[in-house]
Amino acid sequence: MGRLELFLWDLEMFLQIQNILGERIVLKGGAAVQFYLPMEVQRTSVDIDMIFCGTKEEIDSTLTQIESKLAHDGLLFRFKQHKPKNPKTELPLYTYYTKVPTVLTTKELNVAEDELNVKQIFQEIKIEFIQEEKIPDYVKRTGENIFAVNSPFEYQILSLSQLFADKLTTIGCNTIGVQNDRMDEQVKQFYDVMMISKYCMGELVFSEVKGKYLSRAEAEWKDRSEGAYDLNRITEDVRQQLDRYSMVDGGEDPELKKYIADFNGLYLNSKVQFTPQNVSCAAMRIRMMYDLMIEGEDWHCIEQAQQIEAMLELPHFSGRERGIMTKELRIKLVENFAQYSSIPANILKSKPLRRVFWAIAKVDNLDDIQKLVSAKLT
Repeated sequence: MGRLELFLWDLEMFLQIQNILGERIVLKGGAAVQFYLPMEVQRTSVDIDMIFCGTKEEIDSTLTQIESKLAHDGLLFRFKQHKPKNPKTELPLYTYYTKVPTVLTTKELNVAEDELNVKQIFQEIKIEFIQEEKIPDYVKRTGENIFAVNSPFEYQILSLSQLFADKLTTIGCNTIGVQNDRMDEQVKQFYDVMMISKYCMGELVFSEVKGKYLSRAEAEWKDRSEGAYDLNRITEDVRQQLDRYSMVDGGEDPELKKYIADFNGLYLNSKVQFTPQNVSCAAMRIRMMYDLMIEGEDWHCIEQAQQIEAMLELPHFSGRERGIMTKELRIKLVENFAQYSSIPANILKSKPLRRVFWAIAKVDNLDDIQKLVSAKLT
């Protein structure tokens, strides 16, 4: 409940800022992603990440105006700039924290009654302004389809293709992405990539994603590394991280499993299927997308793979008949395509059908897999 309340404050605070800065401010990050996803898989967000075209003085003026409007004592709605002692980036980024009211109890906030006077309890939100010379493409969407609130107001959010490209640059823990000492943030970013790639493929513009990704990846590299820009090192790093995620259901990575479970409890409703098995399947899908993008190929085969995956859900079967069909399809897929998988055939035979498919799926065998599945189901 605490994170749900923070998400509501994020949306409110962004509208306050947008009301002053107009078209020179755009919402990005996790909060923006939720505007594109189906309501049932949306997650909470605790930070406000924005792209701003303007000066530091204008940011301070904006926050001062909000303080004058909302602040009613010395504690709440007072913006304090955060300046890290050892910043990991030299990008033009300004970070602020502000305390906001809460309607939750100390128990709901996991605050011990003897630690704070109940009247002093508050929540704190983080606000980041990323300064750019030009405002990127954005769209306006209302909050009427956001799970946490039915808001008729319009929010200026980063276009989906640019947002997805930004999220892709969070993968690659040893080069441009979120490092392993921040696994909680890493898993959160992966969730956004996973859900956009699952539910929004038809809206993504391949050329925009690739162009924005390569530009952002180079900027991140130069900001963090002293050596010459090396796309090959980045791509190898991204593939290694995705390979780790693709094997998380194998029982040999308890650390990653723990962070997946923690993320489920903190950010998602209980009906969302963000399990190690689903993470494994998603990592393989994203790996295929990533390789195609780097090689300059479009994503038509990803849509084909998702169609096959939907067929393997066996929507027209139930009960005993469904169980029989699942077993027969699994046997056929393993017999014909196990050589494409890094998982031994004897282990694949015990995996769920979707997991088997993503373990064997390659760009050059999708047609054959689709023919086999179609023939079996007709």
